[in-house]
Amino acid sequence: LFPREVRAVTSGEYVLENRTGAPLGAVHVRWAPDPRLSMADLSVEGATIEKDHGKLHYRIYRFDAPMAAGERRVLRFRTVLEEKGFPNSQPLTRIVANGSFLNNFEISPMLGMDRNLLLTDRAKRRKHGLSPDLRPPKLEDASANANHYLRHDADWVNAELSLTTDADQVPVVPGYVVSDRTENGRRTLRTRTEAPIHAFFSMQSARYAVKSDAWQGEGREPVALAVYHHPKHGHNVPLMIDAMKVSLETFSAAFSPYQFRQARILEFPAYESFAQAFANTVPYSEAIGFIQNHPAKTAEGDEKIDLVTYVTAHEMGHQWWAHQVMGADKQGMTMLSETFAQYSAMLVMERLYGPAMVRKFLKVELDSYLRNRGGEAVEELPLVRVENQGYIHYRKGTLVMYWLKERVGEAAVNRALQRLIAKYAFKSAPYPSSAEFVAMLREEAGPQHEQLITDLFEKITLYDMKAKDATWKKRPDGRYEVSFTVQGRKFYADGKGKEAEAPLDEPFEVGVFTAQPGKKGFSKASVLHFERRPFRSGESKVMLVVDKEPSWVGVDPYNKRIDRDSDDNLTQAKAAS
Repeated sequence: LFPREVRAVTSGEYVLENRTGAPLGAVHVRWAPDPRLSMADLSVEGATIEKDHGKLHYRIYRFDAPMAAGERRVLRFRTVLEEKGFPNSQPLTRIVANGSFLNNFEISPMLGMDRNLLLTDRAKRRKHGLSPDLRPPKLEDASANANHYLRHDADWVNAELSLTTDADQVPVVPGYVVSDRTENGRRTLRTRTEAPIHAFFSMQSARYAVKSDAWQGEGREPVALAVYHHPKHGHNVPLMIDAMKVSLETFSAAFSPYQFRQARILEFPAYESFAQAFANTVPYSEAIGFIQNHPAKTAEGDEKIDLVTYVTAHEMGHQWWAHQVMGADKQGMTMLSETFAQYSAMLVMERLYGPAMVRKFLKVELDSYLRNRGGEAVEELPLVRVENQGYIHYRKGTLVMYWLKERVGEAAVNRALQRLIAKYAFKSAPYPSSAEFVAMLREEAGPQHEQLITDLFEKITLYDMKAKDATWKKRPDGRYEVSFTVQGRKFYADGKGKEAEAPLDEPFEVGVFTAQPGKKGFSKASVLHFERRPFRSGESKVMLVVDKEPSWVGVDPYNKRIDRDSDDNLTQAKAAS
């Protein structure tokens, strides 16, 4: 890596194994279609080029003698990724003078055809007589279990990586340090993996300051923690370290042991605003983690969402959900990674901030889901069939998993997740499907939750709950009697948004508060009464007795359900005339 020259020169080799079960006559090799990436050298042992698709960065190599089932051959390559001159737009910001962040998909070859290379524009597909939408295989397609959705050319791998950069910078790649040497103005880090990882690596280099710490689980070796950051961007580093510790403790107990001996967070410049989980390594944009002036946590809570802790916990969750278990490349694939990482993050947020403070997280997720489903161009799908639709696997997924935990119990949900890990962690094909997890969940939750699981995962279920006409009066014993009306409706929607009303008969939470949940001034002390009770379609009367004068009442006050209009779940309580 030459950061100041905006250039990366990469060389490497892959061991290829024929797992098709039959002789293989040819292999297809491709690399990123970025015109700034050139393939300086590429060879496949025992093969010659049959077809070179030039600017499309796609070649077909024909074996001189077919590659036998189980046989291994070596592919060797050398690429150059560089910015030449001054671009008119979209400069190469993955390599910069201070804060480079690359992944191997950008600089190294991949094997086989990828559906992402096909036409995706709906109008262009119609023009060429193709079905308008390029969609993944159906959930029922068992043949799709042969591949996971990250890439089709590799299962779990072992890797040896080296990164050379300028001597004044700190290089970081996944794996454990084999050597780290500096000579002739260049620094070279060499690492080797000791646990199975995806063939998906991050490489970063910057003039980092490093904050180190450690976490040790019961009966386990310490896990080395580190945050690599710009020296002037240390404000939120303690939050990140704390979130890493709580995540490791929570997830190791809830799911399975952490598979690595280290976990690192690495800042990269705000040309992009995301964080991304690689094996024991999390590149993290300064824009969403390092430059916010987030206040310290207080006992009363905080009106702002602690985005730093939330994102950190989500990415740590991916060390299980993607880096232990990876979903098959078909409908439901991202439920097994993104939805479960969201659930993992909510466990951490609840542990740190308490159940009374989760409303602000759930409210954001609910509103985002409702907004985005209105802009669906193809088809909204139930969670179990999600087709990499972010508003479903992130936003709706958070609400589904949190309410599931509340209804069936965290222990039952975690047992189903543990079973999924026990069966599929670090295993190659066949890969798991979302339907298999739902089947495990049904077994752990019991038949009494059959309809709940159907509504959450297999249908598009919406509610319209409203609290109104809230009054209170002081009783002779000094306590307060609160009365209000709940109006309830339930709907099922199809993929185009058409709704049909269904009978409502299920429990919802109700609460009485001295301050409005989710607003400034609300804390755990604001909760006067909180319980779960059944509601049916139509209007129901609620009467509760509390110790202090109430200000607000509500049904589903923390927005744990998918309500079409959550703003009317709460209403102010007035003194009875």
